[in-house]
Amino acid sequence: MNNFRFTIPTNDTYINLPIEIKWDFYGRDDSIELYEEDVIKDIIGSPKDFEILQFSHEPFSNNERTDVNYEFNFFDNTPAANANVLTSVQADWSSSYLKEGFNSEQIYYYEPPFTKSFFKLDFYDTDDANTQTIYFTIIIPVQQGGFETASISPLIPDVRIHIPTFKLDFVGDKEGFFIYWLRKKDVIDLDTFYMSAKFFNARLGSFDKMMNTPQSNIPNKFVFDGNKYFYYKVKLDYNKFTYSIYDVVGNRAGTTSSIKWYEYVNP
Repeated sequence: MNNFRFTIPTNDTYINLPIEIKWDFYGRDDSIELYEEDVIKDIIGSPKDFEILQFSHEPFSNNERTDVNYEFNFFDNTPAANANVLTSVQADWSSSYLKEGFNSEQIYYYEPPFTKSFFKLDFYDTDDANTQTIYFTIIIPVQQGGFETASISPLIPDVRIHIPTFKLDFVGDKEGFFIYWLRKKDVIDLDTFYMSAKFFNARLGSFDKMMNTPQSNIPNKFVFDGNKYFYYKVKLDYNKFTYSIYDVVGNRAGTTSSIKWYEYVNP
């Protein structure tokens, strides 16, 4: 123990104690940068992985086939058929652009009213039209598809013109075959979609809505459950990066049998 002896002076007294005071500014800049990062993260959020992946059609027939098949059917637009829409039969819908009002010359010569037409497949998160959100769309051009024989003039032999039946695969007709969706589910946790179909008729400048069954098969042709008749279900497999399509009863569609769409006829 140290002993100190102080003599009390008669004037003001000051005692100097040897205490070191040192201000440490080291690391202050780093703290400011960390604070800036926290503020920016609060404002704009954390970075997300929005990379898109390509999903192909799930193989079938013992993994030997990968094609996906669509068949679009138009209602017979002749006055006789339209007059009898309430008593129409399934035969009134057929897979031919001629039923939609195009003529053989427009189809064969790829005239703009035909080539600017297309099929539009929309993919929603639910089949409830009141709450659904559309997430992406696939376009199938009319320049793809099968063929039928038609006449464009009595002076020349019959020609082959396109029909709206599509066999899409890795090779050949492949526009509309792939689904492009997010690589990771941490951004949008969604792997099931509900697919609807429309046809844009460039000749008329209008969209025709499609159903998964002809109205002739529905007891009440104009009052029915749209959730049941306007969609197919599409499931993504994140393990294989493939997709499968199912009808309303859960059977796989688009494989050995086509995904069938039928033009909806307004009342």
